[in-house]
Amino acid sequence: MKKLSLILLLFLSCFLLIPFNTTYAQKGTQVPVPDTVADPHSKYTAYYQVTSTRSCSAILISSTAALTARHCVGREPAKRSGTIYPGRNLDKTPFGYMNISTYIPNPKYDIALIKGTERDQDKFYKYYIGKFSTTVTGYTDEEFKKFIGDEVYSYGYPNRSPAPKKVQYRSDGKIYIYTKIPNLYLLTDMPAYSGQSGSGVFNKNGQFLGIIITKTKKNTANVLPFTQEIAKWINDNAK
Repeated sequence: MKKLSLILLLFLSCFLLIPFNTTYAQKGTQVPVPDTVADPHSKYTAYYQVTSTRSCSAILISSTAALTARHCVGREPAKRSGTIYPGRNLDKTPFGYMNISTYIPNPKYDIALIKGTERDQDKFYKYYIGKFSTTVTGYTDEEFKKFIGDEVYSYGYPNRSPAPKKVQYRSDGKIYIYTKIPNLYLLTDMPAYSGQSGSGVFNKNGQFLGIIITKTKKNTANVLPFTQEIAKWINDNAK
């Protein structure tokens, strides 16, 4: 009996030494992409240089249009709103760049379309990105509820000071809440930092679910989900 009590005491002592938030902290992961040319996802995620002092992430939905977060630029439509560099890693820009000639913010949600023309693309962008277009799918409340528990991933450009900027990272985690009040969100345990706003979020089946727009105090990603309303706005304005 004394031996059993001693074993239980030792087990309890070890358990109490485990930090309280260890389980939560280890759920999501974030690692730099070693080679954005070799990784097939990398070239569709762009470093978005909004101004000389401001940057975000963007996700290409066609060869001339990308999505980003509205707060990266502003609430008003604009011209000549920065430059995107798909697959950028530090000073390497293997897929070239496209200048943004049209900025279209959504009036209701923290999402915006950034667009350019072929004249805004350098020769590397034209060659490696090529011409393509996609139709964004919108989902119902019931479908989003079924996504809860799904594994998700995202590529983007976090400002992980003191780590160097302009490095593309992959974040992985799970969806744990779909909410509409007070905000429309998919809450995840994917790591997120400033600079990742505008990063596309996909589940492991490749379904494009939304973009990162904010983060929690614990640096986890809050995602704006593509409802049918938002998807229609994207597809109508991406033409």
